Amino acid sequence: MHESANKMMTPEEELVDILLDFIIVAANLAKKINQAVNQKQIKEGGTVNGQSQRTGHGNQRPSQSCCRY
Repeated sequence: MHESANKMMTPEEELVDILLDFIIVAANLAKKINQAVNQKQIKEGGTVNGQSQRTGHGNQRPSQSCCRY
């Protein structure tokens, strides 16, 4: 409800405003949960991305992404 007191909001505008507020709160909550999970994993001795070993197959190189016509 960031509108001035003189202007009445339509029901659609009010719904959009409430949904935007909900999205902002949900995004902030998701960030806080993600940070808490990462901190817990670090304290337990794990890594943030869940990989503690190198992955790969010897000295295999990535495929070339160049297209030749």
